[in-house]
Amino acid sequence: MKETLDRELKGADEICTHLELLEVLPPEQMAELLKGELKGRGFEENADGVMTRKDGALTVTVDPCNGEVSVKSEVQENITLEAKREATGYDDIGPSSTGVRERVREQLKQDLEKKAEKETERLQTEATKALEQHLEELQPELSQVVNKVTRDALKQKAAQLGTITEIAEDAETGSLTIKVEV
Repeated sequence: MKETLDRELKGADEICTHLELLEVLPPEQMAELLKGELKGRGFEENADGVMTRKDGALTVTVDPCNGEVSVKSEVQENITLEAKREATGYDDIGPSSTGVRERVREQLKQDLEKKAEKETERLQTEATKALEQHLEELQPELSQVVNKVTRDALKQKAAQLGTITEIAEDAETGSLTIKVEV
């Protein structure tokens, strides 16, 4: 006997973290600065204000209001699995052919389910591996976003305090010096 199973299998993994933004300005202004920087990096704003960017099978979501970052990896695949078994049944003595046929069919279904589980585990592993690789690339980008938003917020705060007389930025070290005349 032979049985086949057609199924769409999925594997997914997700990780959440927080952006470490200093509260230089009120939260609403910090959120607007963050939105602006994320838009410049290919993120799109959803109806709920959350910023999202799809990178293939990966989705990066940032909530500008609280700095929560979610990275999700999804892998899906349509598969066709096949299983075969042989069995012998006799109609004159012992188990009947219909009884044997039913048992073999059940065994084949169980075999196919096990194969589907293994394929799902494989897809899960692929999703996790893709997530790990993407996180390595995403981490420096998120650090740049935080640094840029913090610099912009400090400049705005300095302008609120008085007249800015000098701004010196060192791209190598990331230092920012602002002289303000009050």
